[in-house]
Amino acid sequence: MKIVAHRGAEDLALENSLESFRMAEALGADAIELDVHASRDNKIVVIHDTTAVRVGSADSPYLDSPIASLTLSEIKAITLQDGSRIPTLEEVLEEVSLPLQVEVKAAGAVPALAELFEFRPEDLERVLCISFHDIILSELAARVPKIRLGVLREPARIFDLEIFEELGEANAAAFLPSVKALEISMIMTLQARGIKVGCWTVRDEEALRIVERAGVDMVTVSDPRVLRPARGEKNESEGDANFFW
Repeated sequence: MKIVAHRGAEDLALENSLESFRMAEALGADAIELDVHASRDNKIVVIHDTTAVRVGSADSPYLDSPIASLTLSEIKAITLQDGSRIPTLEEVLEEVSLPLQVEVKAAGAVPALAELFEFRPEDLERVLCISFHDIILSELAARVPKIRLGVLREPARIFDLEIFEELGEANAAAFLPSVKALEISMIMTLQARGIKVGCWTVRDEEALRIVERAGVDMVTVSDPRVLRPARGEKNESEGDANFFW
């Protein structure tokens, strides 16, 4: 079972910051999950919310402004609570070597992602784009034929799997339900089709035990150290960027 660091090592550093991603890699995570939006000038930036209010320094400009309404230059003027700046996806790709789960938060980011991967096609090897919104996944598959996609699901939509038929084998790579909605029979059925199954977000030992019994391929955690006792040391074969999607 592989460890995916949720927004980096979010329990130990500011979420979605370069420091959080560096820390996740240093602590032995197998992959990093992060969130993206597009700027007004079509650049992909790494932030969860539609504004920087929750993570920005109180004296920063543009805190209340929607990220989609700002240029990259304006976004870079925002100081985060740890003193850093909001990173671009390209900066993260350069900063860490781990595979990335890139959660696409809004449809407006799709054209910018397509443009980025046209410029950097080699990064498709290490990126899994994920979303709760099926329309985003469909649009990504149409624009980036070789992209790997993961379907995020809240508990209320756990049995809604029609998107896998639309995406087809070339793009449908992973199913990622909430840890509160794991169905063992569904996990086994999807795995038999070659679809990896993960879940989000493990924050304590009880949730970890549930995940281990369910037999998922990967688990998203808030602290990359949480699974170390259960999983032991990494095998050398686990070093490939594309070992699970």
